[in-house]
Amino acid sequence: MLTKVKYRNSSRMSQCHCDRYSRPAHIVNLICALCVLCGAAAVTSCEDMLESDSNRQVFEPALDQKTDSVFYAYGIMQAMQQLADQYFFQNEMRGDLVRPTDRATTHLRSLASFTADATNKYDSVYLYYKVINNCNYYLAHRDTTLATGAKNVVCNEYAAVASFRAWTYLQLARQYGAVPYVTEPVTTISQINANTSMTGYETILRGEAQMLETLKARYSEEQLSVPTFNQTSRSVGMLNWTNDRGQNVEKFIRPSKCFVPLNVVLGDIYLELGQYEQAALCYYQYLRYEGSLDHNISVNFTDPMETYFSQYSPIFKDFTEWPADYNSAKNYSLYNSSPMWENSFIHTSSPGDVITYIPMAVNYTMGKTTEIPAAFGYNYYATEHNASLIVDDPMTTIFNCPKTEDIQVVPSQAYCDSARRAQYYYYTEQVKVSPFNWIVKNEPLGDARASMICQGEGADSASVYTYKPSTAYVYLYRNATVWLHLAEAINRMGYPDAAFAVLKNGLHSELPNYRYLEVYLTDQQGNDSIDENGNRVLDMTQSHIDDKYYLTPESYELLTTRLPFLAQANADIFRNGASKSFVGIHFHGAGAVEDLYSSYRYSTVLAAKIAEVSRTFGLGLTSYTKDDYINAMEDLLCDEYAMEFAFEGTRFSDLRRLALHKNRAATYGAGFGDVWLSRMLQNNAPGITTQNCYLPYK
Repeated sequence: MLTKVKYRNSSRMSQCHCDRYSRPAHIVNLICALCVLCGAAAVTSCEDMLESDSNRQVFEPALDQKTDSVFYAYGIMQAMQQLADQYFFQNEMRGDLVRPTDRATTHLRSLASFTADATNKYDSVYLYYKVINNCNYYLAHRDTTLATGAKNVVCNEYAAVASFRAWTYLQLARQYGAVPYVTEPVTTISQINANTSMTGYETILRGEAQMLETLKARYSEEQLSVPTFNQTSRSVGMLNWTNDRGQNVEKFIRPSKCFVPLNVVLGDIYLELGQYEQAALCYYQYLRYEGSLDHNISVNFTDPMETYFSQYSPIFKDFTEWPADYNSAKNYSLYNSSPMWENSFIHTSSPGDVITYIPMAVNYTMGKTTEIPAAFGYNYYATEHNASLIVDDPMTTIFNCPKTEDIQVVPSQAYCDSARRAQYYYYTEQVKVSPFNWIVKNEPLGDARASMICQGEGADSASVYTYKPSTAYVYLYRNATVWLHLAEAINRMGYPDAAFAVLKNGLHSELPNYRYLEVYLTDQQGNDSIDENGNRVLDMTQSHIDDKYYLTPESYELLTTRLPFLAQANADIFRNGASKSFVGIHFHGAGAVEDLYSSYRYSTVLAAKIAEVSRTFGLGLTSYTKDDYINAMEDLLCDEYAMEFAFEGTRFSDLRRLALHKNRAATYGAGFGDVWLSRMLQNNAPGITTQNCYLPYK
């Protein structure tokens, strides 16, 4: 929305207001969105964190000058800020990874129990349509031919606004199912009255995909990249409090991280629709052309039990010492000169592997604030640091937000149990025969990513804090998101081993070393050598056929042709060296899973997961098909999402999407996805399915 708007005639606004209570709810929401576009809710403080630097006073919406659109771009970001809390809580509270405490508000409790009604403060489609209507106005009126010399100065921003709208409709579809599909700006009452019909989410998502595909056909990869406004970093003000060293804390944003890359949201739309190859191709194109500018950063984690993490996290409270055969020198070498996983959740303009965030204001006078940190026990808007609460905080060097005991949301028992039971992989000794390598053992020592949870001591020992929500950045996408969604798509394409590679190794130049390879002996004329039984003879000097090697020839072909991560043309982009630019995502919390001699192997891990699925759902599986492997790989990815993205506001959408995949595949019956989803959410509300999970539309 515009930060400064004046209208000569305000009669529309009064008409909107007086009609509000006599109209159906979904029309009222569109009226509210109209009011925002016309300026009723657009006037903000001149100190707003997203205020444009331009002094130009806008009297009518105009998008035919090069400088006009900065107002609209920041206006859309302001609408995203107002949506941020609702987006986060709708996804996190309706998932299985958190639970409300006895101090939680009724609004949070009813979200978690799937009993939210029209009075719930986090159930307002108006906030979604506020973003959509601002995008619609921009897309309808922006002059896309403006250029400086030979360079078009509009295309990046135009694609970014289209991506905002597509992302917003995707969230609406996930939370509400069928909604009005409005693609033109709503600026009159007659237009509102014309938009009363509900459209199914699949129709809406196909329409948004078509819009984005049109832009992909029109613009180059460079022109589709997110805009930067020629700023790498911008201060949005000082926090009200100082850190534990008495230092003032300043908040910065990076404008490019306030936008959603087109290929990422288009990939997510295709993934939601079950168009898996199209989704995988979009993710590849992002990682290859735009994500590579940030080096597709993969992040590692320190040993979770070796230093201070174990004594503060409730996940590791019972841990005493490493196994006797733990090789500390070899394990430590994993992390040298490597970016750390927890650096994705620090108070900085460009944290870790974050692609897109919604940055919230530092205080009430500077723009839209957020209630998310407070729900998790952080007094982000405190006026001074609260030193009275006893919390041994191992993360003070990263971020030290004031804390309170008024915690409304904590990790669920399901999350804690899953993290606690997780296997951790560690090096023991070097293999003495060629090829020289290291043996890797595993123990149920817990997932290192759970170290982001901290527990108080003494009188405050009942307080449990979760670091991720403490920064007042609402994360929408990280590079890990793209890699794992890529794995989800590849798996459903029929390549579960290639999906497993994203968890174990990462898709990079060293992955061919893990090919399951059968090479046969030939004679001088090139004919197959045949043994006495008439069978071809394996060349054992070249073949790699035991369970350490898992990437099938079919998957290798996929990754060198249709999704050419391993193609020679990309050899310098997806390349691993001593610095480990790429690692398997499971590495973030489980340690040395990538090693050739690690017991984290495709055949072993997937067989165990199939057996678990069979027991849980009473399937009685005795022999396994490829479809069994695909379903189990998907459940493995679901586990990974829990550890990687917990407390970031994505869980309900992830569960619903995976349930839709299972329904479409019908591996264990047409409604298996609904049975699976109900099982996952049984601690929230029994009987939740993809049919009855939607929020009331108001």
